[in-house]
Amino acid sequence: MTFPMWNQPRTGILIDRGNGVLAFVESGPEFEALKNTAADWNDAEPSRPPEPPIEEQRATMICTPAQMRMALHRMDLLAQVQAIADGDPEASIVWEYATQIVRTSPLIEALGSDFTPEQIDDIFRAAMAVQT
Repeated sequence: MTFPMWNQPRTGILIDRGNGVLAFVESGPEFEALKNTAADWNDAEPSRPPEPPIEEQRATMICTPAQMRMALHRMDLLAQVQAIADGDPEASIVWEYATQIVRTSPLIEALGSDFTPEQIDDIFRAAMAVQT
């Protein structure tokens, strides 16, 4: 970690010694001991929290019909998905009149015979990125 102190960047570890006393340790055996126990001590990227399970990610995948149709058009899949929706009366109603499209909805589950779950996830990610 680099802390700008006294107008000079210095590398060290800021520790709490208790009772509100902070200490900046930058060399010596205490520094080495702390450095070796710090979970995120390195000069690379900071550690990131793990991604949530795919089921949790899918629960947040929601877009507008316009976003979905634009994404499908750009992926050259619009006609194929329209044909799937037209083949099921209920799916056709949802496809035509829904105000939002939810990844975990039955309409999307109907696409499972033509697309893998990962492909559907990618379509949703693309659709959610479309600015309308």
